[in-house]
Amino acid sequence: MLSANARIALACLALALVGLGAAESAPPHEPAPLVRLPGVAATPTDGAIVLRSGERELVYVEGFGWLADVDAPGPELRDGEVYGTPELLRALGLHLPVVEAIRFAGDATLRIVLDVPALDAANLAALTRQGEVGEGERLEFTLPPLLVPTGLPEAHAGVEVRLRQQAAGTSVEVSGGPFSYELFAVAGPTRVVLDLVRELPPLGPETSRELADGVTYRRLQALGSGGPSWVHVVEVAPGVGEWRVVGAPGEARTTDRWAAGAFAAINGGYFNTTTRQAIGMLMIDGELLSLPSRGRAVIAFGDGGPPLIDRVQASYTIWLDGRLVAVRGAPYVDEVSVVRGPGSAGSARFGVLVVDAEDPLDARVVDNRIGPVRLGEEQYAVVYPAELRPLALAEPGTRVRYDWHVTPEAFGQVRYALEAGPLLLKDGRNVLAPELEMFAVGQRILDGLTQQAAIGVRADGSVVLVAAESMVAADLVPLLQQLGVRDALRLDSGGSTTLFAAGEVVNRRSEREVVNAIVLHMP
Repeated sequence: MLSANARIALACLALALVGLGAAESAPPHEPAPLVRLPGVAATPTDGAIVLRSGERELVYVEGFGWLADVDAPGPELRDGEVYGTPELLRALGLHLPVVEAIRFAGDATLRIVLDVPALDAANLAALTRQGEVGEGERLEFTLPPLLVPTGLPEAHAGVEVRLRQQAAGTSVEVSGGPFSYELFAVAGPTRVVLDLVRELPPLGPETSRELADGVTYRRLQALGSGGPSWVHVVEVAPGVGEWRVVGAPGEARTTDRWAAGAFAAINGGYFNTTTRQAIGMLMIDGELLSLPSRGRAVIAFGDGGPPLIDRVQASYTIWLDGRLVAVRGAPYVDEVSVVRGPGSAGSARFGVLVVDAEDPLDARVVDNRIGPVRLGEEQYAVVYPAELRPLALAEPGTRVRYDWHVTPEAFGQVRYALEAGPLLLKDGRNVLAPELEMFAVGQRILDGLTQQAAIGVRADGSVVLVAAESMVAADLVPLLQQLGVRDALRLDSGGSTTLFAAGEVVNRRSEREVVNAIVLHMP
């Protein structure tokens, strides 16, 4: 009979055969969107989750899968609620309509479409209406009970759409006026359509106010690809306060909550919406929580001098029982990576070496299985691709040591660091080249009109935080140059874009939860 590790090794080799032929430049696997499963109770046990819905009961064992014949990814537990894919919903016998997509088209004349094919269009007959929404107001309406997946786009061209999943119905709030609108539904398949005619504001004078000694807030208008856009800017003079990165593995909060106790903050880098794990380099108070990925742009804070901003490359070395088993760069987040607990690590496509790190001088393997795997407070995981057979064969009790280094070397000696990107400016020059950082050109994340977040540093060391309401990523380059910025990178944007200063969010009315933020603490 094969040992457990031998079975893992065979499984990994099988995965490697399946993956042969895939283009090396292919983007990493994107997890299926999750929805909150209403009326489903979950009981976590040792390595398993028991789900109950009515008389139906399903058991999911981490690293193994479902004990019943269920063709769906495993569940996620968040703040006592159960999240899963629509396939899991059907496996539990819950046949509720799902919002399959939110689509945007246009800018001054904007069409917003909610795809709800499983909903009977006859239930939406009373939805039809026309009207106007003034500046600072919201359009609100209610749809029948729907399941709202995580990760849906929330903003386009300065207009925000927020869906709230409730028992009595699904509330929809649309802000970003002034605009006139027409709301209606169409069948075959069912879609909810909202047509907006926006009154784009003319370019006008900026407003400015001093928030504290050395900290200024400005609200100005700048011309972007979709026309004029409001831009919110917080400028911090050199040596004012202390810059930090805040976050926690597997945890998500709104930016204003991450900013508790801070004077100013802006949302941070990209993250996996399923596992709530940061994508790319994340260092907090000298502790490396996630390695760099894909050679993307990183901002770092260290010795009290100006922040560092540049593209960062990483390589790693892993030893098992003192034997070198892996030396490689880290071009993808899905390649070999180190993930700190608590939280979830890996996926069904990768092996996960779980390491007990309570004693860093004697870290040992406690488990080795196919992901995803939940990690405890004092654990970390080495997530590895199928072809790394020495890792697949590692037995519990094996001593593990890993080392890593980055270029430029200065980024390996900082106290706080956060990866985002793409890099926008270097030494005042336009260096925007998304393909160098493995961003997909032509996708909404970069080329769609949406809210844009960025951080930059001037030659004198002052820091500039920017939140633009309706721009594409490339529009940030001339904007930041006009603001006198020398080095800059784009942060996670769209619905994540949040700029906080002096106790309030200055650029939006509702916030999305993010896994980290950049904050300014004042003495």
